[in-house]
Amino acid sequence: MTEDTEPRREPIALGPIANPDPQPPDPTPARSKAVVESVPAEYDDGVQWLRSGLYRHPWAVILSLLTGWTGVWLSLWGALLGALLGILVVAGIETNPAVSHALFDIGIGQVTVLSVFLGIVLGAVGGFLFVLRNLFQYRLMSVSISFGIGAIITTFVVILIAAFERLGLRLRGYRRLSRDEVRRIAPLVQYVGQRMDLGALPRFAMDDAVIPNAWSHMRTIVITKGLLQMLGDDELEAVLAHELAHWRSGDSVGMRIVWVAALPVAVIYNLGMWLAGSTQGQAQPETMGIRAPRGFLAIVGWLIAWPAWVITTLVIAPTLAASQRQYEFEADAYAAKIGLAEPLTSALRKLGAFEGGRTGWERAVFATHPPIELRIERLQEPRPDDAELLEDDLRGPTSSELKRLLFFWRRR
Repeated sequence: MTEDTEPRREPIALGPIANPDPQPPDPTPARSKAVVESVPAEYDDGVQWLRSGLYRHPWAVILSLLTGWTGVWLSLWGALLGALLGILVVAGIETNPAVSHALFDIGIGQVTVLSVFLGIVLGAVGGFLFVLRNLFQYRLMSVSISFGIGAIITTFVVILIAAFERLGLRLRGYRRLSRDEVRRIAPLVQYVGQRMDLGALPRFAMDDAVIPNAWSHMRTIVITKGLLQMLGDDELEAVLAHELAHWRSGDSVGMRIVWVAALPVAVIYNLGMWLAGSTQGQAQPETMGIRAPRGFLAIVGWLIAWPAWVITTLVIAPTLAASQRQYEFEADAYAAKIGLAEPLTSALRKLGAFEGGRTGWERAVFATHPPIELRIERLQEPRPDDAELLEDDLRGPTSSELKRLLFFWRRR
């Protein structure tokens, strides 16, 4: 393209987007720039902005408050003690001659692996329900007060994080963009913002990690040095459009609310994983994953982390996944809508091997993202044989399939 047909390459400083086509004054309140800096312009105030984030993940927030600020997590220790009690009961049956003879008389025989397994399961379920029942039957007022206090603390902490986000990012090791980095990124951001009809823009920060990645905080989008090195301008535009879509929709606010609501769980999870040596490597891609356990510290770490691990991976993350996967597809669709489907597909192919988080909690939350291959599938142009090649989602059996399986066994 000639220079007069592509004005977007002018080096413009990051900030509120100028309107290229000025309109006559409108009597309604202007929204050409955000009421609060780095907040999407469509929100009249910070309360509306925070409320929009809460509405993105309401059930995840509720479950995070219940598991993080009340005594519900004690039920997991009740389940563990119940499982141990179940093993002792089974062992007692095996070593008690009178009970063993009685079992032989009724045809059950000696204690087997199956009976040990049943003892563990029944003991765990019984211990879990016993503690849970005592909490909600005899300490319901305490649970309710803890839930309310957790909600109040979450609100204040989220506001503090939003207010001091730039300082918090600096303490995490991020930095501002250099002038050369701004010269490259600013025109791309301005162009994408105009195409998406954004009235304002977030701030940006740089992570010097070589792993290519980008993610959105409440008022700031963080990009890595590796992202600038690996992607071309069109691909970088597409990734920025995806992250700006998250920022505009309030997804980053919602994820931050969930994290603060589950803050006790997240802190215990990260502490346990750190002691166990399961921290995320940052230097090279081959260091990603779980490091070698550190002996006794690994045992201590898992003893600390296992209730938080259960809560995060089996309760909070699946609840987040129910909505977050759809939000990821929606953010991709925003980029495709402004003509960036092909460069986003190319960028996803390059970034797929590097997707992850810096902490145990972040890695668990990243698991809520849809697979890269399925995101690419959504961005591809339709083909005539798509229907023939479409696989069913992984799911449980339907009622008719289950009946056929049962009838097969009955015939056997």
